Amino acid sequence: MIYSRRAVLSLVCTIPATIRASAFAFATSSSSSRAFGAVGTSTTLFSTESSTRNIVEPSPAMKAAEEARQLALSHGYSDFEAWLTSGGDDRSLIKKTGANKYHIRPQPIAQGAVFRGSCTGNPPTSRGYKAAAELYKTKLLAVKDDQTKLDAALSAIYEDQRARIASLLSLPDDAEVILCPSGSDAEYIPLAIAKALQPSKKIANGVTQLREIGAGSAPAAVGTYFSTHAPLLGELPEGLECLVGLEGIDGQEVSARNKDGSVVDAAAEMKDFADREIKAGNYPIVHGVFGGKTGLRDSDMPASRDGGDTCMGIVDACQGRFTAAELQSWLAQDSVVLFTASKFYQAPPFCAAVIVPGTIAKKLKSSSPPGPAALFGQDGLGAFVTDKELSPCLDGWKSSLKRDDANNIGLALRWEAGLAGMEALSASGSSDEERSASITEWATAVTDMVNNEAFLDPWCVERSIVSIRVSKSGGNGGEWRSMSELRELYRWMSADVSGAVSDATAEEKEALSKPAYIGQPVDVSETHAIVRIALGAESLLSYLNDKDATLAEDRATVSKLAAIGKHFDTLKQSGL
Repeated sequence: MIYSRRAVLSLVCTIPATIRASAFAFATSSSSSRAFGAVGTSTTLFSTESSTRNIVEPSPAMKAAEEARQLALSHGYSDFEAWLTSGGDDRSLIKKTGANKYHIRPQPIAQGAVFRGSCTGNPPTSRGYKAAAELYKTKLLAVKDDQTKLDAALSAIYEDQRARIASLLSLPDDAEVILCPSGSDAEYIPLAIAKALQPSKKIANGVTQLREIGAGSAPAAVGTYFSTHAPLLGELPEGLECLVGLEGIDGQEVSARNKDGSVVDAAAEMKDFADREIKAGNYPIVHGVFGGKTGLRDSDMPASRDGGDTCMGIVDACQGRFTAAELQSWLAQDSVVLFTASKFYQAPPFCAAVIVPGTIAKKLKSSSPPGPAALFGQDGLGAFVTDKELSPCLDGWKSSLKRDDANNIGLALRWEAGLAGMEALSASGSSDEERSASITEWATAVTDMVNNEAFLDPWCVERSIVSIRVSKSGGNGGEWRSMSELRELYRWMSADVSGAVSDATAEEKEALSKPAYIGQPVDVSETHAIVRIALGAESLLSYLNDKDATLAEDRATVSKLAAIGKHFDTLKQSGL
């Protein structure tokens, strides 16, 4: 008989505590002893001094972390690497393939492989992996089995990480940073802030660039769960659809594009939405996306009117592809900014932040926490954050979210990896102007490479993301590959598929043999989808240091895309 993971965890909880603790300690000590270099160690979910006393009953957050860890450990990953996958949702869990749903492993890619997929999700870079491993070794390894000590350690770590984020982004002194497990999870924070600022008004939330933002963003924007799992709850109980306390929020969704692929004027639709909701006596939250999956930017980033008293403007900058001046302009108009380090800055999936402008932060300090009290429980915000991730402007919320037994080690590790990328780029000494010029130069060079391939077309170029459609016949007048077909191409790109195409030329076989990680396909038109080549912080640093070597990697990536486009039917028939 086969049981689901949740059934197994539930079954564990029916075993008498003394037996359960001893059995789990034995299981984890034997299965978790895989090497972590100098850091490797086993871990135990329960802390006991004997089999009959000091039993620590596992909280939902502890169970969720252990489920994620065991899935990773079962595929041979080290204890540290297993923790790196914890504290997220279903997107971070290791599947039967040994990778997550993005075909990403909690390890740096193999030497010789190329990575150009920062617009989707990232394996840890070598730099990020080392930084996160050092944090684990020095700050978390010794306390990870003692929830009280772990709670204190993570409080200090998160405080340090928030301060470094603020410094690296040159935030104004009065702006504040709230940490979140992902960009989609971050959508819940503005809802709670809106309830605090305007407790008597109905909230309506408008989201733009549907299909070019994360699939979870629109559901989260109206307070509903978007995954089968929540970071501090684990697999969701059957029937749990909306966060407790966030029921009844209206939403409006605006697509990124029309059916023919042309861009929708989302900013105009959001202005009309805000005016309509304000006139009706409601409190609108209005989104603008500064770089979606294809890099598309809405024409206007919405401000918070009257310092957030009348409506709240949200800038979704989760791709992280913006300048300091652009960020400053959003905060100056009191926009709340959603940011992640797990796109451009190449942290592993996922880690996010909500940046609260000073005007709104000041108002939150004097506002009562939003109701009802259950909003902060484990079926509400408590499924995603604790007091530790919050900034000082939300001090009034912290007692309701304080839980010593809810500790997101994975989030701390992923943010440390992302901060390593941010700090490396900052230390390079390059200005925003120099980086922008280099990105434009790189994008032009890659576009020229794509234009030289008969089966490829550079359909859209937005800053550091080049979106490419793939021809079925090798000519611009023919049909283009669909979303389902490009999902196959995306999978083949990360593997050596040279053995499946016997009639490929020697040059094509060389290209087909080289793993190249690109951005997931995006359905942009009723006639075609696209895949993406994106520059990330590490590849930008590489380009700043050695243009020729970096472009050689891009040429290898484009060559493999072209070879797969040419031999697509053969690869499909191979069953790979």
